[in-house]
Amino acid sequence: MSLEEKVEAILYASENPLSIADIATVLNESKDEVVKALKALVKDYRKRPTSLDIVRSGIRYKMQLKNEFSEMVTPVSKREISNLELKILGFVAANSQCMRGDIVQHFGDRSRTPLEGLVRRKFLSAKKYRNTELYSVTREFYRYFNINKNELEARSKNTEETESSE
Repeated sequence: MSLEEKVEAILYASENPLSIADIATVLNESKDEVVKALKALVKDYRKRPTSLDIVRSGIRYKMQLKNEFSEMVTPVSKREISNLELKILGFVAANSQCMRGDIVQHFGDRSRTPLEGLVRRKFLSAKKYRNTELYSVTREFYRYFNINKNELEARSKNTEETESSE
């Protein structure tokens, strides 16, 4: 079994992006050897037709489905995040430091359980404020959705401008 195959297996099996150090530790290999294997693997994936890709996010790597295949696999994929959770995440991302009452007012009482789940999964942070909580998106949110704060703010601004011009 080659080191490339081992790195590929680790990336395939991992739910979360992994650093070179993470992969090297799991495989008990040097970082330099893992870097070489990863580069060769990425080069191989780019050369051949495949629905998978190895993507880099900061210093971490993850194997994932190429974007053009996402819609096609939706009927057979398990949803990691429900529609309501996505709506809550979008609301909080657009309204940083929003209060629990704002979320409940917007989505109703049914939002309480998903909200707690999003905090538990570290997509949202909750900070005590008087007799309520303030919510904001976390680093995990940005990592999971592969977007940075500046991109999110730019998209939010574009959406606001589009809505105001209609």
